[in-house]
Amino acid sequence: MKIAISSTNPCHLFPMAVELAKLQSLDCYYSGYPKWKLGAPAAMPVRTHSLRTNIVYGMLKFLPDSLRPDTRDLFLWQDRGFDAWAGRNLAKCDFLHAMPGQSLATFTRAKALGARTVLNHATGPVREWVAIMEPEYRRAGLKLAEVCPYDEDYFRWEDHEYALADFHCAASTIVRDQLFRRGIDPQKIWVVPYGADRGIFFQSDFVSPTKFRIVFAGQAGLRKGIRTLLQALELSNQKDWEVDFYGAVLPEAKQDFANYHGKPALKFHGPVSQQMLADAFRSSSVLVLPSLEEGFGLVVPQALNCGLPCIVSDRVGAKDIIRHGENGSLFPARNSQALLEELLWWEKCGERVKEIFDWRKPAETMISLSQQATLQS
Repeated sequence: MKIAISSTNPCHLFPMAVELAKLQSLDCYYSGYPKWKLGAPAAMPVRTHSLRTNIVYGMLKFLPDSLRPDTRDLFLWQDRGFDAWAGRNLAKCDFLHAMPGQSLATFTRAKALGARTVLNHATGPVREWVAIMEPEYRRAGLKLAEVCPYDEDYFRWEDHEYALADFHCAASTIVRDQLFRRGIDPQKIWVVPYGADRGIFFQSDFVSPTKFRIVFAGQAGLRKGIRTLLQALELSNQKDWEVDFYGAVLPEAKQDFANYHGKPALKFHGPVSQQMLADAFRSSSVLVLPSLEEGFGLVVPQALNCGLPCIVSDRVGAKDIIRHGENGSLFPARNSQALLEELLWWEKCGERVKEIFDWRKPAETMISLSQQATLQS
């Protein structure tokens, strides 16, 4: 059983490919990133085409906004150029995994080679994202159409990819259910939760923080339910709590932060390395992920590996691995009072959790599902 993976950026599919290679099941990993930057094991079969990726990130880093093309257009140019290259260079394999928006040419070539195609979803269908987030953007006085990276051209492109996909791989039951609502045969939907790098995210001797320390990790934008968290903090009236934000604060959420008048102090650390994030997890009291829309939430298994309990909304796909009151809590999205109650409970509980998540089990699940599909064909 040989599985190929094609992905412009490493995201969740690169660590999956590494494990598949260890299990002798990876045909090739096709990447839009430079090979040296991937850090792939020497024996792992990798082919790269990174010219457009280098140009895109070079423009984002060095060109001022006034001289730079629209970011959405840049990433479309990157993804579609990589897709065209992968389609030309794809070798024969049993199964090919690729991501929405960058797999039309690749899937077309895979079909011609007799491979089974799997659309691998990091998030749910885009139309579901739009339906969920449009009211939130209206609430913030913004027009989703002005910031949304997706339009009718993208939807048509994605519809063609769906038509070419033999299977869909979802990281959570949330994404599975969204695909089902979009008309996908449930027999063609695989659920493969994500893992975490245990070499980075692991437990060590824990020194309890002197104050109840809440950590948020990710891009702080409207999709992440930042307003719900800020409202819960305002309701708490807890001046002794500390709240640390790791990741960029998106412009769309700056007004919500400006309106914040709670007593817990907010600290912003910006984007950090995974090693620094793991250190933050090991020295915190609880992770909060209050998202309004989240296909999985990779920070959840990462935090759990570090012993950190996780409070997540019922819109977060990683809720599938949360056992309420044991390794974390669930609360209804947008419900700041419910979130506050969970925070207060974990402040009193103050316990670490013992979890082990890596990429071996997801890789084994993917192999097993591929074998089952082969037997049923």
